[in-house]
Amino acid sequence: MPRMNRRTFAALSVGGAAGLWGRTPAAQSLGAAKPLRYVHLDVFTERRLQGNQLLVYTEPAGLDADAMQALTRESNFSENTFVFPPEQAGADYRVRIFTRTAEAPFAGHPTIGTAFALAHTGALKPGSARTTFQLGVGPTPLDLEWKDGKLAFAWMTQQKPTFGKTIADAAALAAAIGVLAAAIGVEPAAIDSRAPAQEVYSGSTFFIVPVTTRKAVDAATLDRAKLDALFNAAGLQRRGLYVFSTERGQDDASAYSRLLSAGGIEDPATGSAAGPAGCFIAKHRLVGQSSGAQTSIVFLQGVLVRRPSRLHVRVEGVGDGVSGVKVGGAAAVVGEGTMAP
Repeated sequence: MPRMNRRTFAALSVGGAAGLWGRTPAAQSLGAAKPLRYVHLDVFTERRLQGNQLLVYTEPAGLDADAMQALTRESNFSENTFVFPPEQAGADYRVRIFTRTAEAPFAGHPTIGTAFALAHTGALKPGSARTTFQLGVGPTPLDLEWKDGKLAFAWMTQQKPTFGKTIADAAALAAAIGVLAAAIGVEPAAIDSRAPAQEVYSGSTFFIVPVTTRKAVDAATLDRAKLDALFNAAGLQRRGLYVFSTERGQDDASAYSRLLSAGGIEDPATGSAAGPAGCFIAKHRLVGQSSGAQTSIVFLQGVLVRRPSRLHVRVEGVGDGVSGVKVGGAAAVVGEGTMAP
């Protein structure tokens, strides 16, 4: 192996391989930026170390998409958000959401969590009733509730819900998620013909599956090959599966849920799925918490992965009259800091 002179050694010491071969695009962008302030939150909970984790970069000016992607990957959280000035009329902030692998046009807990981060830093003034985020799906209004000068709750208005294709084959669907066929549907005997599992959209599209018991929710495990075959036969694209039961427990939740993971880390709170699931529940009148034409639902998610989360949903209309949905929750600040340039 050739010996390194002092200049080469210094380049390696300061910049690693980048000192010799050049920096990656993400590293170049980060290197040009000032220290980046972030707020670390747990979302859809009032208690730290529960709910869904999030980093919000509140002053990311100068970062490009590669850098934002690299920072999100570094955090190993499901999402990070980056807050910029608005780019269109009617919006207060441009919020970009990144998963570990790509930018996302919409996501639930990042939207709620970003509002709490902006309140924490003072960008959102106490008492402000509303703010609007410019997301990839378009303007997204948030209604804000304050207590003792601190943001206590935020409601995001999701996109107008639409209902897609269904799967009524209880046995095949049960086999694809690893539960007994009798567990599918809202009645113990079999699938309920009033509520076949269905894809629903309200900003993101999920496949919503009602099962009879909380035990069945916890037991569900994806068989990807069987599920792909089932979706192909029904003419469905691959979707995230959000499984829930309206069986009551010792808590006050009206629905108990999970987003089934195909591997890796299970999501403890999925606001983008709770909206479609809430619309599904209201369409089929599966819970009794209705006031006039509005249905209120509290989803309890994340119990199995020891990060319990509470997702509140309000749906306008019932039956075929479902016309709108809001998803709300609290968030707890875990910490804050800066990422070195």
